[in-house]
Amino acid sequence: MAFLRLPNPSSVPVLLGLLSLMATVPRAARAQGCGLGEGSAEFRQETVPGRGVVRYFRQPHFVCDDGVEIWSDSAVAYEAQGMSVLIGRVRYVDGSRRLTSDQARYFSELGRLQAQGHVHVVNSDDGTSVEHGDLVYLRQTERRAEEDMTVTTAADGLRPRATVPPPRDSTTVADSTAAAAKLAEPYTVVADRMVFRGASSFSSSGSVEIERDSLFAFADSAEYEQDAGGLLLVGSARVRSQAYDLVGRTITMGGADSTGTSAVEATRDAVLTGDELQLTAPVIRLYLTDGAVQHLVAVPLRADSAVADSANTTRPVALAEDFELRADSIDVTAPDEIVDRILAAGGARSDSHAQDSLNVESLPPVARSDWLEGDTIVVFLTSSVSDSIVVPAGEEPQRDYEVDRIEARVGARSLYRLLPEDSTSRAGVDRPAVHYVMGDSITIHMTGGEVQEMQVVGQTRGIHLEPLQAGTQQADSTSAPAASRTDDPLGRRPRPDRSQPTPGDPAGPQIQPGRRQ
Repeated sequence: MAFLRLPNPSSVPVLLGLLSLMATVPRAARAQGCGLGEGSAEFRQETVPGRGVVRYFRQPHFVCDDGVEIWSDSAVAYEAQGMSVLIGRVRYVDGSRRLTSDQARYFSELGRLQAQGHVHVVNSDDGTSVEHGDLVYLRQTERRAEEDMTVTTAADGLRPRATVPPPRDSTTVADSTAAAAKLAEPYTVVADRMVFRGASSFSSSGSVEIERDSLFAFADSAEYEQDAGGLLLVGSARVRSQAYDLVGRTITMGGADSTGTSAVEATRDAVLTGDELQLTAPVIRLYLTDGAVQHLVAVPLRADSAVADSANTTRPVALAEDFELRADSIDVTAPDEIVDRILAAGGARSDSHAQDSLNVESLPPVARSDWLEGDTIVVFLTSSVSDSIVVPAGEEPQRDYEVDRIEARVGARSLYRLLPEDSTSRAGVDRPAVHYVMGDSITIHMTGGEVQEMQVVGQTRGIHLEPLQAGTQQADSTSAPAASRTDDPLGRRPRPDRSQPTPGDPAGPQIQPGRRQ
């Protein structure tokens, strides 16, 4: 990615430097063991009232006892203040750092460097680099335990840009050269303000933008620990890839292990959007292998987590076209980022709105969707890619998902709507028939979003209700077996329930929706 360049520094003075200009400069630096090297000369000296001795250098080359070397087109040293000003093509070199800029100031007694103008710093020890912006660097001294460098947006509006390598142990992936190369990709960070502390701690704030390979992240602020490989995004946090878009109040991106497996976790008001699936929950955790999502879970916040609010108590919800799934926790398997199973556990309920065209105003809320409940619900999906859609190079094809079957386990209940037996009934005008069934487990097979077959296992109870026809009197209690009689909250005529298990059939009946029972 090409970097932007600053305007001519003579017209816009911009702070220089970046990482560790840990040395001294000119004459005032001699107290730190620095002197003039080959090719430099002190061409003038004078005493300025209030400033003391001032020395001027042409093309100075400063060499220090600690191995630091500094070059510039010219320099001015103020001995009384312990300050040196470097002007034009400043270059700094030490054992691990290389710095270039247009201008710099160094306060030898304080160990403080200020730099501006086309700043570019590289740390050869870990590969970190920074360019653009205004720099203030506090080098490590006897009174300062670790170095500290702050880079802020320059006067011309160019924000600092840092290139940060991945954790040191994440680039070795067994038997996968391509995966190792992908994990070795550095983070590119752009922000209003960046702070580097010590050898591996880095934070940024102000409209933070992060890029790595095909992954993009955004937040109000970000913190990174290179040794642990953890990246924490705080405030309006968002992570976007070709396969998903994840948002939350905070997002943690963990470093990959030696197998290429890593985790991304969004906490509080988390929302994951993928191909035809949206997942909301207090916590959403993605597990990735070689950068591709393989598995994800949605769960509540722990009971001992911070101050409770609505973000703690909201139950996870999975939404697809005409389909909704709720539970205490939701687990999604997605090999190679293709969702094939969704498991909802704890008071699970699924609602399908594919047949909402059958609804009429007089239907009670309980019958305004086809629903399934149980302690656990498992949804199995199939997906396909249309050959007629041309996908741009480098982009993943859009997949179409369809529910293949739904299984409700432990205390299963199901209600679904269908056209009544009366062939003259009109969808959305006349009330639909309603079928309700209970059992130990229920499996619903679907095609094109419509129920094709239902299997009920264990002790089964149920009822089928047909709407009353005009002029039809309510049947008396002898018109249905006792097990099927019910008060009629839907205002319909009960039909004899034929979903009871038959002798010798422990698996229970198979119910064919849409056929006369």
